[in-house]
Amino acid sequence: MDFTSTTAAGLHFRKTISGEDRGVSLDADMVRLLLAIEEEKSLYQIAAEVDLDAASFKRALKKLLDQGLIEVVRKRRPPLGKDFLERLRIELARAVGPIAGLLLEEHAARIPGAAGGIPPERAAELVAALAAEIPEPRKRVAFQKAILPLLTPPAGPGPGGRR
Repeated sequence: MDFTSTTAAGLHFRKTISGEDRGVSLDADMVRLLLAIEEEKSLYQIAAEVDLDAASFKRALKKLLDQGLIEVVRKRRPPLGKDFLERLRIELARAVGPIAGLLLEEHAARIPGAAGGIPPERAAELVAALAAEIPEPRKRVAFQKAILPLLTPPAGPGPGGRR
């Protein structure tokens, strides 16, 4: 597992309790990391709290996973709703005019599972499809720049990052 990728930022972990009677070996970095892990905290929050360099952080995290002391928690992000779609429509209208609403409806309807909102993992796909509808390169880039902050999770210090 690559703990330094941008998708790893949102990973969450929880401590696990095994019914097996087996010994575990912990070094100081592993203990520090294990104490900081809480299911509500993202990987970046934990990294900032333990204040380890990136290599030590990754090594300790991998050891904890390998020994079965922690596990990845799959957090499902809620769908992007009306506010996201309205912002898309406004930014698209700046680039293509009043046809923006129709283009948005057409492309959003093509995304599986979008009835209750756009799944966050499919939002970039929708933005790319809408950007392809903008004939003028300058306006296309402006649209993408305006929407990018909506697709990017808040930045954290990163694994091993220091405060």
